[in-house]
Amino acid sequence: MSRLQLVNDKILEAVSLDKAVDISCESIQALDTEYLHIDNAYMRVAADNIASFIDIPNFDRSAMDGYTIGKTDLKRLQTGRSLRLRVASIIGAGSIENRPTRPGETCRIMTGALLPEGSVAVIKQEDVEIINENYIIVSIRPRRGENIRRAGHELMAGDRVAAKGQVLKAEILERIAACGIERVPVYKVPRVYIIDTGNELLLPGSPIKTGCIYCSNRSLLACKINSSRALPSLSPSVINDDLHTIIAAIKKAARVSDMIIISGGTGNGLFDLVRNAFEYLNAQLLFKGINVFPGKNTSAALLDGKLIFNLSGSPSAAGILFEALVKPALLKLKGELLYKGDWFNIELASPIEHLKSGRSLHRGEMIIEQGHAYALPVNRKDINTGNIPLLLDVHKRSGEEPVMVKAKLIVD
Repeated sequence: MSRLQLVNDKILEAVSLDKAVDISCESIQALDTEYLHIDNAYMRVAADNIASFIDIPNFDRSAMDGYTIGKTDLKRLQTGRSLRLRVASIIGAGSIENRPTRPGETCRIMTGALLPEGSVAVIKQEDVEIINENYIIVSIRPRRGENIRRAGHELMAGDRVAAKGQVLKAEILERIAACGIERVPVYKVPRVYIIDTGNELLLPGSPIKTGCIYCSNRSLLACKINSSRALPSLSPSVINDDLHTIIAAIKKAARVSDMIIISGGTGNGLFDLVRNAFEYLNAQLLFKGINVFPGKNTSAALLDGKLIFNLSGSPSAAGILFEALVKPALLKLKGELLYKGDWFNIELASPIEHLKSGRSLHRGEMIIEQGHAYALPVNRKDINTGNIPLLLDVHKRSGEEPVMVKAKLIVD
């Protein structure tokens, strides 16, 4: 049975990881929208459906360099006879000339150029015999419509090129640009404030002291926020284990950010004061404790509409919990439609050492052997191997070693 906690006069039960993600995501909405020039919209999230307002292309054009054929001459060629055609003009890409193709005549045309009126096929220049600049001989039998790209063959007016909640990657932005759209609606980028608590912590660059360690969580979390295409903001100093100092730091963070991550102070000791600060601030506690390792004492709260996560002070645990818990909420705040990410089943390449019974989260990597993908568990010393990083969701029953696990890609 889950441990019960009495907070703010309410009894809260530790929840499953899935429930914690649901509660967090249901507590927030995507940020406001803005319009950006297409050149500045890479990897931003579309705040509305984006559709083409023209056909792409908006005219019939040649698919290659060659010579146009009219309807009458196409019929003659299909009888097997060769034709001698006069080259009436040369049409380059971008030309607006639209001289009709007459029987016995052809136009030399370049790739992408406007197809002259009456043309029903284009013959590749390699397939004709050039007599001189003014005449060619055609002996092949082309099909009607051969080497022609009709108006709208790529996109029709009204076709959607980006969906609301879709990340605007390079290929999508190319399609938007092809439609002539200059400015696109996107969600604003979340600002995430990082607070590190602990009397024992020192910032890198400070002289080391006996009994102290350097604070590395802020670097880890800032990088993960950056990799999620959000904006990290770091508390200028480590926050001591003092209630009023923690309260002041949370108040400041809520004023200047859209989400807050507090690292440390998750336990039940005398100096674990983050939840006391939540209570003092009348923050709405969403959950206290997650039934997964690590995550036993992880909590989340809402203050002035801002979602606050209190993660373990252990860098390993904080990194795992960011991927499993914080990132889905952060992606929803960004407006992404698929904010929960895709979990998939994968076979373990080797057992996980010291695996606890129940549900646990681990770092892993994808390896490919003989065309089959496996998940290889890794420890902190083996993280930088160059393989595809994974988050592993493992369920162990008493007396059984798991073979298949769920996994999700970690995008750094």
